[in-house]
Amino acid sequence: MVGEDDLDELRTELRDEIRSLRDEIRREVISAVRTGGESIRVELGKDEMDRAEPSSVVAKDLVKLIRDNVRSTLVEKGERAVDDLVGGMPEASAADLLKSLANTERLKIVKLLYLSNRTFSDLKSATALEGASVSHHLKSLLGMGLVSHGDEGGYQLTKRGRLLIRTLALMNEALGGEKVD
Repeated sequence: MVGEDDLDELRTELRDEIRSLRDEIRREVISAVRTGGESIRVELGKDEMDRAEPSSVVAKDLVKLIRDNVRSTLVEKGERAVDDLVGGMPEASAADLLKSLANTERLKIVKLLYLSNRTFSDLKSATALEGASVSHHLKSLLGMGLVSHGDEGGYQLTKRGRLLIRTLALMNEALGGEKVD
């Protein structure tokens, strides 16, 4: 019967071996990328292949440990990247960007332009706004680079505008579409 100390020692050895393999794989990938290689080749002998088959509980646990380790590493790196983005975000330009869409009529215009390019008349009739109001809202959206003049005289959503409205839709969905304090 295997004791708890033996299992702990085996776990430690497996973790060390996984770290070693992971480091070796990273070195090989970095080397392949630097030399311009288009593929990475791994050579395993027959005896290594026989030992590599996940035919035991330990091997299955090892596979699970590797998956969990990779997932947690990706999550950690993703959280750090987002934290860096938040830390480096310029408050004034972020606030201006939010202000540019903090109006239901502007959101209607952006949603219409998300679906297709529109002329001034199209926007005026679809929103039921006076011409001066449509012009005012378009000026704000143009100023923030969310909308641009189209090739045929109409208006179109810019790449930045598309990204912002998609992000806003995802935020709305994530918050359940409800008011938040």
